[in-house]
Amino acid sequence: MLTAEIIIGKVVEFIVGKSLMAIGKLSPKDRRKACRSLTKLYYSLQALEDVTETILETASDFRSTETGEAVAVMHALNNHMHEVALASNMFIDLGHELHAGLQIVDPALAACCDALYVSKFDFLREMSDTVAWDRTNTASQIIIKMPKRTTSEELLNSKYAEAAVALTAGEKYYWADTWLETNEPHQIVLTWEDHDSAKAFLCRLCEHRDALTAAKQKLRELLKSSFNIEELLFQTEAHPYR
Repeated sequence: MLTAEIIIGKVVEFIVGKSLMAIGKLSPKDRRKACRSLTKLYYSLQALEDVTETILETASDFRSTETGEAVAVMHALNNHMHEVALASNMFIDLGHELHAGLQIVDPALAACCDALYVSKFDFLREMSDTVAWDRTNTASQIIIKMPKRTTSEELLNSKYAEAAVALTAGEKYYWADTWLETNEPHQIVLTWEDHDSAKAFLCRLCEHRDALTAAKQKLRELLKSSFNIEELLFQTEAHPYR
């Protein structure tokens, strides 16, 4: 999920915007269920932000005038590859519960957020292994998978309106296609000597980190303003699809 953080941020901000009014109309039981799902989403964002920040810090620690950016980035990614996988798996583990929780908040909203759970478009599983070693050549390299698709606020809002109409008309299983093909490269290849690619990757990672942090803060404000301390802390009996 390391290179999908901007997309994740857009979807989370979309969720926050659509949930602000809807949560207040829920029954106490449904509020607890929605709270549990959104709280787990917050912790998933936090885990992804933490590992991103750790990679940037480790790259800074390894950087020197003798070795340059490339060696620093390669060491940072190698040291924290496992943590990236763990943070990515948190989203996969949360997927079904988050979908059920969003259905409680707003079924049309749930139909538009498949970037955050396994669905027919399967973006989440596609982006779950973004960092991998390639040792097929003499010199080893790291392959960074980039999203083949993206989304936008305008598209999400447009598809939300379509989903609301379809569900009101009686469709039971409606998945909104909220995706746009991207013209960006589908992967980045990092080596021990290519300093320009390493610098470009670090700049891009900072952009992803900033977008994720902004979205996480908006979700935090939603949780703070919409739920009480009991709903936030005592969630063991509030599973969305039980």
